[in-house]
Amino acid sequence: PFEVTLVPMSHSIPDAVGLGIRTDDGRIFYTGDFKLDEAPLDGRRTDLDAIRDIATDGVDLLLSDSTNAEEPGRTGPEGAVGTRLREIFAGADRRIIVACFASNLHRIQQVCDAAKASERLVTFVGRSMVANVEVGRDLGHLDIPDDLIFDAAELDRYPIDRLVIVCTGSQGEPFSALSLIASGEHKFVIVEEGDTVVLSASAIPGNESAVHRVINALYRVGADVYHSETDGVHVSGHAAADELAELLSIVKPRHFVPVHGEYRQMVHHLRIAEKVGIAKEAMTIVEDGDVLELDRGRVRKADPVHAGMVFVDGLGVGDVGPVVLRDRKVLADDGFVLCVVTIDAQNGEILAGPDLISRGFVFEQESREFLEEAADRVADALEAIADEEATDWTVLKRTCRRALGEFVWQQTRRRPMIVPVIMEV
Repeated sequence: PFEVTLVPMSHSIPDAVGLGIRTDDGRIFYTGDFKLDEAPLDGRRTDLDAIRDIATDGVDLLLSDSTNAEEPGRTGPEGAVGTRLREIFAGADRRIIVACFASNLHRIQQVCDAAKASERLVTFVGRSMVANVEVGRDLGHLDIPDDLIFDAAELDRYPIDRLVIVCTGSQGEPFSALSLIASGEHKFVIVEEGDTVVLSASAIPGNESAVHRVINALYRVGADVYHSETDGVHVSGHAAADELAELLSIVKPRHFVPVHGEYRQMVHHLRIAEKVGIAKEAMTIVEDGDVLELDRGRVRKADPVHAGMVFVDGLGVGDVGPVVLRDRKVLADDGFVLCVVTIDAQNGEILAGPDLISRGFVFEQESREFLEEAADRVADALEAIADEEATDWTVLKRTCRRALGEFVWQQTRRRPMIVPVIMEV
């Protein structure tokens, strides 16, 4: 139902494209991830002439990358990282560990070039890293000679000052290669005092604490750590403010929607658009679940759809509902208390209990007096309604839950899950 024109876009992932989409209801240009690198490693620059051709017929809707909208100026060239890596490699006396995105093949190529220049050998660690390097070499995106690479299982066979280990984990993922290396749990790689570690990526928003945890662990071992907050070991693959303004000026869309970024970054992108002359009423911010309709050149918001996380539990998909999640949160925060009572089915008289069993709330052997006092409170409450010969299970359970819950809150200011069990004889 529509025609698509693929436009080469410069990015950290090879062969990135923007999409010029022609429909019966209007024309759309979607940038994808991009930047306006004047000297990309593969020579594949963002094709501004092709974008101008699309803009000649008019663009009804522009969807543009907002990831670096808060950054002033222009994003630096990828080649600058290679220069800095060569300097670091030349000054390193022991093994070098480099963590980056497995998809950033241009960065991986520069690491291998720096290793070759410093007469070192390279091994790749992490499943996605190994897989992407294999695909990159097969497609011709990576030019790495066979004699430069060795298998990680053979690390012990080579001098420690000739090793370069390229791995995943630049975002501090708990079970990634770099996290395991930093914690001393990796089966092949051990980081020691004097080793050089390079985190050649910036932290994705939300991952900062995980990344800092890994960096701290590496410093504790005594490694020399280089990362994007303190050194020029990373260049973004996304356009900064001046580049975004340039693209907006070329496309001159009738309607503009910022995409790819935190809400604050999309707001900054709107401000950039205003400065190049796009009217406020011609711009919209959409979030997950929002629906935008293009109808005969006009853009409007439609009814939203449900969007969000799908929880996978065991072998089932999406079978963990909000009630189950709420219960699990309560159990994780405050634990639970099981209250077991045996009553006479005829008159509601207590024959045994209440017996309290705690899991994740208090340790029973150290809190025996507290649990005994709590059981007495429940017994008193049950005896009060036993005088009324109340034998309805619902009433009895509610009484147990209320009496125990009030006592626990008064004494501990906690609200564990309380599970009453009533047995009749």
